Amino acid sequence: MDYETRLLEEKQEGKEEATISGLKKLISALRDFGGTNQQILHRLEADYGDQFTKKELENFMKQA
Repeated sequence: MDYETRLLEEKQEGKEEATISGLKKLISALRDFGGTNQQILHRLEADYGDQFTKKELENFMKQA
């Protein structure tokens, strides 16, 4: 693997970690505003369903 490929992979990993961190903050905020788990999951699936599976989103909700 060359240097440029490794840098690109690290950059992509960093973006995913930032997205997950943002998701957890969003989940907490939606809970603060009275959102139910079902409502929050529906919103996450609509916004992030192309990036994460339903199971992954449910796990993020448990971690938040």
